[in-house]
Amino acid sequence: MVFFNLHNYRIIFPSQKICVIFLLIFLNVKLYSQTYEGTIIRVIDGDTFIFLTSNLSLTVRMLGIDAPERDQPFSRESSEFLSQYLYRNAVTKINGTDEADRSVGTLFVNGKDINLLSLRGGFAWHYKRYSSDKAYSAAEDYAKKNRLNLWSLPNPIPPWTWRLRKSHYAE
Repeated sequence: MVFFNLHNYRIIFPSQKICVIFLLIFLNVKLYSQTYEGTIIRVIDGDTFIFLTSNLSLTVRMLGIDAPERDQPFSRESSEFLSQYLYRNAVTKINGTDEADRSVGTLFVNGKDINLLSLRGGFAWHYKRYSSDKAYSAAEDYAKKNRLNLWSLPNPIPPWTWRLRKSHYAE
């Protein structure tokens, strides 16, 4: 099968068309990711912060992690962990937005992935519904094995379950 391109009257073969489609998809994904330099000016909770650049302010939900809710054990400790990065030079790589229209991304300070460090320190769960990152899974496993912070509890309840239970009780 051969396709005809009306713009410059060239013939495009199926294999060329597939390559062009993959290239466009790849470029679209790479262009959607945006990196910003700035600083955290406010911690909302253990997985959400306000990031200030030279010309804009972003509410950022940390990609691949889910920290305890405000009324959940280890919420304060999770927020305090993130608070140590307030007003420090940082980079945030934004990968999109969530249903609450927050930017979703990864925080880096001195080249270190803070999302990953939060998991490794036992301050958050790996949010596998939105991330299949093997390094994040390994970091969570490390915290579990060493019973760090929220993993020191006998049966820690993940935030997504906590929220679901709260919504059922509210009805």
